[in-house]
Amino acid sequence: MGNYVSTQNDIDYGDKTCLICWDNIEYIDLIICIKCNICLHAYCEEIYRGTRGYCKCPHCQCIGTLST
Repeated sequence: MGNYVSTQNDIDYGDKTCLICWDNIEYIDLIICIKCNICLHAYCEEIYRGTRGYCKCPHCQCIGTLST
């Protein structure tokens, strides 16, 4: 099992809102789920993660699908 970065995703980095706090996200703070294409702030994801040692999408519940 390893990491794979696809260049085939067509993601619009325009006006995005965070799934957790509903504020606008600037490009530097953007975290996306590569499976369901939701957006989060980096700090909202850290708070949501808590003490878990891995990332888990708050929308689709998939582990390891969040990317910067």
